[in-house]
Amino acid sequence: MQILPFRGYRYNPNRIPNLDDVISLPYDQFKGSRDDRFHQRHPFNIAHLIMNPQTSEDSPSWNRYTRSKSLLGQWLKESIFLQDDQPSIYPYFQDFSLVGGPTLTRKGFIALGEVTDYSQGMVRPHERTMTKPKQDRLELLRSTRVDSGIIFVLYSDPEGEIEALLDEVTGDHPAMTAAGPDRMSNRLWQVSDPTVILRIRRAMQDRPVIIADGHHRYEVAVEFSREAMRRRSEDPAWENYRYKLFSFVRLESPAIAILPIHRILRHLEGFEPSRFLQQLELFFSIEATEVAGGVPPGTLEKLLRRMQQQQAAGHAAMGVYLPGLNRLALLTFRGERAKKLDWPTDKSETWRQLDVSILQVAILDRILNLGERELAQGDFVEYVSEAREAVLKAADGSCQCVILLNPTPMKQVEAVVEAGDLLPQKTTHFHPKLMEGLVFAKHL
Repeated sequence: MQILPFRGYRYNPNRIPNLDDVISLPYDQFKGSRDDRFHQRHPFNIAHLIMNPQTSEDSPSWNRYTRSKSLLGQWLKESIFLQDDQPSIYPYFQDFSLVGGPTLTRKGFIALGEVTDYSQGMVRPHERTMTKPKQDRLELLRSTRVDSGIIFVLYSDPEGEIEALLDEVTGDHPAMTAAGPDRMSNRLWQVSDPTVILRIRRAMQDRPVIIADGHHRYEVAVEFSREAMRRRSEDPAWENYRYKLFSFVRLESPAIAILPIHRILRHLEGFEPSRFLQQLELFFSIEATEVAGGVPPGTLEKLLRRMQQQQAAGHAAMGVYLPGLNRLALLTFRGERAKKLDWPTDKSETWRQLDVSILQVAILDRILNLGERELAQGDFVEYVSEAREAVLKAADGSCQCVILLNPTPMKQVEAVVEAGDLLPQKTTHFHPKLMEGLVFAKHL
């Protein structure tokens, strides 16, 4: 991977003394076009730039994208952001803990990475993308020319050479610290020493990367780089848009955490829960529990533990909640029934063993007739990371079914990527998310 340092834009500490107030989760974690956790927290929160809310008065000349451009210009004029004097690489550490576990530190660094087509093999995806989010991000980039959405990528370094170098150049006093959601802390350093930067660039030179989080943002960057190259005769700075902000994290890090992404199904025409449960018996053994009046926490936790036990024993398993039947059930895939399914012919055996692949082929496609085209529309499935949140959302009356999943192990993600496959949409939730507002790039 070809990487470059850059002169980052960061919040002016004289104007913004508390960064906790102005950083934000990335746009794809927002609840609609506005998220009051960030939009209402501070008038200078980065959320106002990356996801300016829509209004009923939007027009082609005045809309969420043009408002972001105007707002950015105002903030730069008021010195809300300052640009660093020297091209730099920014070590970015996140301290977090999972429920009941110790504190972990995920160590990475932010730099510009060269944007190339997937076919070149230097940047490797692991998930499919959807059209609508890409168009939204492309319009924002065209308007503001701000590279703020950091892509989280994984590079292999079994010996930990680069991570050891990061430990050498970071200390107890980062340039920036900010608290994020779920008791997660963010620490950022600025490294402008040319010797250190050269060592990191050389170490990364021949290493391909796997996109952990940010597939939509990367594919937008590929498209925008093509547009930029057609305009480089106007200004040489357009050439810099051949690169995109990445946060590089070691694949072998013990602080790589993947959470599951559960599915809430809605608007399924002709859906009958009792018939659906009956159809599931074709491919799954079912252990059902009656949960009239909602799902008690203890019952849900028991189901999640049973799912994990089945996964540890080598069995594909998932949970299903049918509010219309007041049923919560453990589904364990009957491996001998796999031959009865119409598996995609271009997928590997590794891909077929994923829980999400079995969900896609056996349940969504075979039983519910939700193929890739229907899923890409985004009308039938809502994706939620917290199991309790998914179950609570089922109480709104529009939910027909909740599918609960185990997290996909990192080894399976690696194996699928090495096989040249893509995981189904929304397979992994790498935790914690990279926060926006710590540093961004703007070349024009």
